Amino acid sequence: MNRSERIRIFCTELKQWFAVHKRTLPWRDLKIKDSNHRAYLVLVSEIMLQQTQVSRVIILYKNFIQTFPLTKHLAKATNREVLIAWKGLGYNSRALRLRDAAKTIVEKFHGKFPHDSEHLQSISGIGHYTAGAIRNFAFDLPTACIDTNVRRILHRCFVGPEASDGAFKVPDKKLLVLLEDVMAEAIESGWKARDFYAALMDFGSLVCTKNNPKWNLMPFKMRPIFKAYGKTPVADFSKKSLQGKKREPGREVAGKFIPNRIFRGRVIDAL
Repeated sequence: MNRSERIRIFCTELKQWFAVHKRTLPWRDLKIKDSNHRAYLVLVSEIMLQQTQVSRVIILYKNFIQTFPLTKHLAKATNREVLIAWKGLGYNSRALRLRDAAKTIVEKFHGKFPHDSEHLQSISGIGHYTAGAIRNFAFDLPTACIDTNVRRILHRCFVGPEASDGAFKVPDKKLLVLLEDVMAEAIESGWKARDFYAALMDFGSLVCTKNNPKWNLMPFKMRPIFKAYGKTPVADFSKKSLQGKKREPGREVAGKFIPNRIFRGRVIDAL
């Protein structure tokens, strides 16, 4: 089977799978017709999702948006106000970076999110993937961008399983070229950019998971095209993994080690 045929089958089967299994997430609300406001909601969700599970983000996202419903509201927020609204998500520097991004959008772009990747990435806190997510989800502009879900799906379908140390054998630069071809086929076959990327996110979260992929839930016709189908990712027994997980920063209190993140949480509680 050549690559073009593999891509065609992948797009066709993914579309059918997504029609049945797509997740309902608040930042995907298409009833919001204002694309600039959708861009704000996507930005907030993407920053939250960087290091926090979807189930937790859903709960806290709604409260955050109620507190700061528009970009201009977040741009005016103090550190204290932002951190209180962010409570429970952890990694609080993300909240301040998000607020600073909102300030830039208001001050430099007059409250309007730029549509092109270059200007989006000129905003502090918005990298290549987040810019692509905003373009795809908010503006429906087809943009190839890679995160952990996309990387894992493409690699397992077109290359094979990860290496024994968990690393991917093909660099993102090459996967990005492949993704552009896959996305071109998807758009040509009738996909909207926002739906295609939502499908990739959902498929990576529900089926093509990092550990113990749910191969039995994969569409039957998609199975033959996945080069990693039926193979369980190999545990990492490299020297690095055997050394154990690096201890996070913290301090000893009354003979007990307390991570710094716990102290930061207590500070927020006192605000």
